Formats: sequence, structure tokens, C-alpha cells
Amino acid sequence: MTQTTVAPSASTAPATTSAPVTSVAVAEPAAATTTAAPQFTAPFTGLPTPTELLRPAAVVKIDNHPRALPQWGLNQADVVYEELVEARLTRFAAIFHSTNAEVVGPVRSARTGDFALLSNLNRPIFVNSGANDYTARALRRVDAIAIIDGAPIAKGVFERSPEKNAPHNLITDTARIYAAGAAEGRTPPKYLRFRAEGEPLPRGTAVSGVDVDFGQIKASYRWDAAASGWARTQNGKDHTDFNGVRIAPENVIVQFVRYRQSPANAATPEPVLTGSGEAWIFSDGMLVRGTWERRSELDVTVFRSDNALIVPLTPGRTWIALARAGTAEVIQ
Repeated sequence: MTQTTVAPSASTAPATTSAPVTSVAVAEPAAATTTAAPQFTAPFTGLPTPTELLRPAAVVKIDNHPRALPQWGLNQADVVYEELVEARLTRFAAIFHSTNAEVVGPVRSARTGDFALLSNLNRPIFVNSGANDYTARALRRVDAIAIIDGAPIAKGVFERSPEKNAPHNLITDTARIYAAGAAEGRTPPKYLRFRAEGEPLPRGTAVSGVDVDFGQIKASYRWDAAASGWARTQNGKDHTDFNGVRIAPENVIVQFVRYRQSPANAATPEPVLTGSGEAWIFSDGMLVRGTWERRSELDVTVFRSDNALIVPLTPGRTWIALARAGTAEVIQ
């Protein structure tokens, strides 16, 4: 509201030719007020968002078999885990939250190792093509909205792409995923720590990249300053998505874990994702050698430098390689 100030009445003037003074209302200029727009950030990327993101995280199992290449949607995922599966191949668990993807896939089956990835996301949506009997029964005890190909909740969510042969051609999109499962999910917690604009990466050493040998899958990341990301190569070839865009996340973490035998299948390795271990954190062309710690499956994994402080990442996408000890090499 504009305030006004009324001038006080003048004292009685002497009887001369002076004109009488009258009270005059004088309008003051309005005070300059600036209301800053509320600042929200995405919990998985640290990037600003115009509104608070209240929808649940959607975790999609994506195929990485040679016949599944190139995949759809990997560049739109906020966080991507690469985990070892049978025959020394890998699969991706891609977390979608802040960005939509018009096509996602090829979608593949669940593994018991996925449960630990879901349990700290506060009831996420879990999208997969199915599972063996043991894994399917165990999945019912996980606090997640399971959208499984063929289940009633998944009606209309999936289709087969003519671009590839089954089983490497099951696809979906984030619109259908959220239409099916968002109402039952919950908002995820803050997941990673990110640096403010202009803040340097503490305790980092400049490196060219890292190689990770999963067996049949050999993944490499090289710092691309022009793209401000770590360009991924797989088995000696540039790893691009179905649209031909190179995969180059802003952050890469090599989380060294122990694998044990899955109770669902003797041939399936299962990563142990609680406890602690060594971690290499790659961000902004730098490497921070540190550790990871996760006290329980309900806790978010914390990545620390050698001085025990949490490593702040570059805002953007993060790929996390769940690698066995001794299977990665830093490239200077």
C-alpha cells in the first residue's frame, strides 16, 4: 500500500501580506521491493527447478546386451547405476525424476540386487520386464511400486519396438510410467551433495578419465571439456543413445563393492550395497579418491574424500559403476 504523509499545520502567521499555509498531502514514492522466486533444486541432479519436484523417482532396468544397443532414454536419466549380471555382462538401473523421456528401454528383468537400490528412495516406481519366482516374491516385500510387464498395473505401459528383436525391444516412456504409478509413490530424499556455482571441487586431481572392466563389458570415460562431461566408450566404441547423442554425464563414480551369489540364481552376482568401501569420484575433469558409506538399506550412500568430508558433485547427471575391486584403472 502507498503511504502518505500529511504536513503539520504551520504556526499562526503574523498579520502581514504572507499567505496562510495549508496542510498538503504529499505522496511518498513506493518502496522498491523485490520478491525472489523460490529456489528449488532437483534431488538427484542439484539443478534448479521452477517448482518443487514432488513426484516419486522412477527406476527402470535397462538392457546393456550388445543386441540392445543403442538404448533409449539413458541421457534423460538423473542417475544411472551400472551393475554386473550373468555372463559378466552389465545392466543399468536408471533413475528418472527431474526430466522426462519420450522413449525408455529396452526394459529388462529385475534382480535381487536391485532391491537395495530401491529401499532408500522413499517408495519409488520400479519398472522391469519381470523376474524369476524367487525375485518376484521378494519384490513384493520391497517398498516400491512395481510396474512389471504383464501385470494389471502395467496395462498400456509397454510396447515392442520394431527396431530390435525380442527380448531386447520392450520400451516405455516416463509419461506412461508416471500415469500408472505416481499416485502410490512418494517424494525421494536428497540423494547427492552438489557444489554451488563457481565452487571448486575440493581435494581433486586432474585426470583424463577411467576404465572399468566388468568382463564382457569394458566401459571407459574420458573428460570432454567442451561437453563438460565424461564421454563414455563401451567395448571400444562411442556409447551413444538411440538418437545418436554421446553419453557424457557430468559426474562418474566408481563405487567398489563386493558381489555375492544371489539367492534367486546361483549364476547371478548380487552387489553388496551396505557397509563401506573405496570410491573414486570424477567431476569437472578431476578425481577425488575417497570412500563410500551406507549404514543400512534405508540410508542414502555418502561419498567422502580422504578428509572425511562429503564430496560435492557438479550439478547434473551422475553415473555410478558398481565395480569389483581391482577392475578399474585411472587414466592420467
